[in-house]
Amino acid sequence: MAERIAILADVHGNVTALDAVLRDAAANKATQYWFLGDLFLPGPGRGELLAMLRAVHPTVWLRGNWERTIFDLVAGHIDVTNPVDIYQARLSEYLLEDLTTEDYAWLQQLPISTMVNVGHLTIGVSHSQPFRDDGRDLFPPEDQANFEQLFVTPNQDIAVYAHTHTQLERVSRAGQLILNPGSVGQPFSNWPRFFKDHRANYLRLDVNGADEVTVNFRKVAYDEEAEIQLAKTMGAPYADLYAQIRKTGLPVNHSPEILAPINQREGYTEDVIKFFDL
Repeated sequence: MAERIAILADVHGNVTALDAVLRDAAANKATQYWFLGDLFLPGPGRGELLAMLRAVHPTVWLRGNWERTIFDLVAGHIDVTNPVDIYQARLSEYLLEDLTTEDYAWLQQLPISTMVNVGHLTIGVSHSQPFRDDGRDLFPPEDQANFEQLFVTPNQDIAVYAHTHTQLERVSRAGQLILNPGSVGQPFSNWPRFFKDHRANYLRLDVNGADEVTVNFRKVAYDEEAEIQLAKTMGAPYADLYAQIRKTGLPVNHSPEILAPINQREGYTEDVIKFFDL
């Protein structure tokens, strides 16, 4: 039986982009949905993102490195002198105020990789490497040997991974297919002209009854101004900074010089110390 699989990843709290992608996938008559992790942060989306994805009954649902970061913060691994830790923790506080205990526990049990059969094809799916949820070794210019690690069984035909926010199609040394759907909420490209394209990314993978594969990289326009306004309306922390991210595409989660004065001005360090009982 033919399948049309909508493969999504790296929403990062962007409600408006996820809604646009799900509408596009439905209009294109997707028969399956796979989600490869990093649903939350820094955007305003919280429980509604879970509801939106659950409504399409994903066949695959993984967690990413940002989910793991949330788990680590809840476990008390927060350096209150580090502006980046405060940024991640304050955003996580905002998220946790909306998630139920049951939803949080469910997120914790999600895997970072899995193996799926579609027809006679064997497809490995992971957030980053099958054995690790982060790292920079799968960015497009990295060594071929890094990509070979995506193949964990001798009969695996395709590897699909996320994390780098960059749509990608390449092959292994043996000719197996390697794919990345890009990012729904925060697409990325090293090439300046393409970096300006902020449309939401996902991948449509068509597999017909003869196990023939067609790859369709989708880019979906959405209302960025509406997303910026949503963050402000919902009272999301760092809403002005999120507006800057949406307008420029440049993330700030590794920029202590930007985050430190905001943390001080808004009292976010004190909020984090109180919420996480530090």
